[in-house]
Amino acid sequence: MKSKLEQIRKDAIKAFEQATDPKTIEKLEKQFLGRKAELARIAKDIKKIAKDKRPEIGKLINEVKRDIASAVNKQRATSSAGASQTSSKFDYTLPGIAPATGHLHPITQFLEKIEDIFIKMGYEVVEGPELEDQKYNFDLLNVPEDHPSRDIQDTFYVSREDKKGRPYVLRTHTSPVQIRALESRKPPVRLLVPGRVFRNERTDAGHETTFYQCEALVIDKNIRVTDLIGTLELFIKRLYGDDVKIRVRPHFYPFTEPSLDVDMSCLLCGGKGCSFCKQSGWIETLGAGMVHPNVLKNMKVDPKEYSGFAFGLGIDRLMMLYYGVDDIRLSYSGDLRFIEQF
Repeated sequence: MKSKLEQIRKDAIKAFEQATDPKTIEKLEKQFLGRKAELARIAKDIKKIAKDKRPEIGKLINEVKRDIASAVNKQRATSSAGASQTSSKFDYTLPGIAPATGHLHPITQFLEKIEDIFIKMGYEVVEGPELEDQKYNFDLLNVPEDHPSRDIQDTFYVSREDKKGRPYVLRTHTSPVQIRALESRKPPVRLLVPGRVFRNERTDAGHETTFYQCEALVIDKNIRVTDLIGTLELFIKRLYGDDVKIRVRPHFYPFTEPSLDVDMSCLLCGGKGCSFCKQSGWIETLGAGMVHPNVLKNMKVDPKEYSGFAFGLGIDRLMMLYYGVDDIRLSYSGDLRFIEQF
């Protein structure tokens, strides 16, 4: 066995010393160190050798492998040096191949369109944490302890606890940022709050557990619901065009009073009715309302002196409507075939 290993080492080193081109070196490496090489077969059959001789043979096998590998590397270096000396000169002043450049995600592009509209209307863009305590996510927004949105089937809770021993949540909306923003601001304010939010719900073509929202808050003296409706109509027309119509429906939200939902005429059928709008001609667009007096008090704002409105919209669905995307999950698939279309 020892003599056979020594012979393999001798033959391999001699063969590599005579090899002059990369292809030959590669072929020899496979011949002596490959999975089907004689050395590999011996290493595999070492279990058939007597136990007292296995350590010695195993050590020798490793030494032979190391010496052959060293011969491979040495001959490769020599071959490369020779090739570089005999090769034609290369002009290093030639321009290289420009790397492919990326671009903004369609959600980011669409969000920037929305921000641009509101910035021109005098709004300030603010952001806040995605991991939130229940005080800001629920309590200060007038959401009662027994509200369904606090249930575990609707909200993602984490192991970290707040001062009251309650678990933190992945924020379910961007409204907590409004509360935080008013801790360092005094009315009048006009805020726009974009960001990622999380809901524990089943994923399908129209729903995702992680998506983007954009909320707005206006607080000033003599703010009325007509100011809210006028702002929303102006925003939707600037985003989708002057032909779009809106309608307002009463609704309930714990943090606004009165509360309302805003629908817009379907862009695909022009309001005539289609499968996308479920033959109604209208698409539910956003929720809104006048800021609840309790929420104003939690913001340290006197509801007798100031009033305000707030509204929130889902960036993902509006982006889908704008670009004609039919599945919300495509935005988070990481599929370049989708991303590169925008």
